[in-house]
Amino acid sequence: MRLVMSGLANWQQWLWALQVCVQIGLCYLIIRRSAYKHLFFFIIYLVSDLARSAMIFGSYRLRGFSSWTSYIVVWSTQAVVVVARGMAVAETCKNCLREYKGIWALGWRILAGVGAVVVSYAAVVTLVAKNKSFLLAVARTVLAADRGLELALIAVLLSLLIFARYYRVPLGSPHKALAVGFCFFSCVFVLNNTILSAFLGRYATVWSGIQMSAYLVVLVAWLRVFYKLVPARSSVPVLIPQTLYQELDPRFNYRLRLLNDRLMGMLKS
Repeated sequence: MRLVMSGLANWQQWLWALQVCVQIGLCYLIIRRSAYKHLFFFIIYLVSDLARSAMIFGSYRLRGFSSWTSYIVVWSTQAVVVVARGMAVAETCKNCLREYKGIWALGWRILAGVGAVVVSYAAVVTLVAKNKSFLLAVARTVLAADRGLELALIAVLLSLLIFARYYRVPLGSPHKALAVGFCFFSCVFVLNNTILSAFLGRYATVWSGIQMSAYLVVLVAWLRVFYKLVPARSSVPVLIPQTLYQELDPRFNYRLRLLNDRLMGMLKS
């Protein structure tokens, strides 16, 4: 969650409270479903965001919105959440492609390269900018890294979704929901901070509300997906006929396996 330093209106406080409640419910469902075994870094991301909310709330109540203590807490914890979100997205990509070791071997190298580019971009922004204090430099570094990460996440997640659709890679509902949710929120963040805030800075509170609302929408969507995964009494599933299953165009699966084998051979050589 990203909060304006000048304070929060009542409706923003309600949005913040709803986000926290949905995050807690989402953590509960993931643990109840035992999905945390494959979503370790996603759990870390949710817990780190919850911890950040608690620390910011305590800092605001004890020190006020405009204190240096609150400033340090906001930006230092934001850096942790940025890293956790990046790891959660990498984990999502791995879960989607883990059946194809060659493709994932190339994928994690691309993600590592993206991470290096983001860190380099943040470092360059910090060195080029003329910062009046160390704390301002930290804030600009975290903001630059966050913006760069969001742009990278959009490219990575869109590539993953297009790749899965083209090759008809079956994505589990939670992994697909996580990919779409992260991508949607990253798009809102980039649009909000790069374009809208640049031209409509005086409406910062409104755009901050849009960003918080977008995050809440994503959380609710994730909560709905994981709620459906909770074991429940259900009837025997209806299976399609074997003949129809065999006619569902196996060419894509063959092409995907061929691509996977070629990548494994290239990476081993």
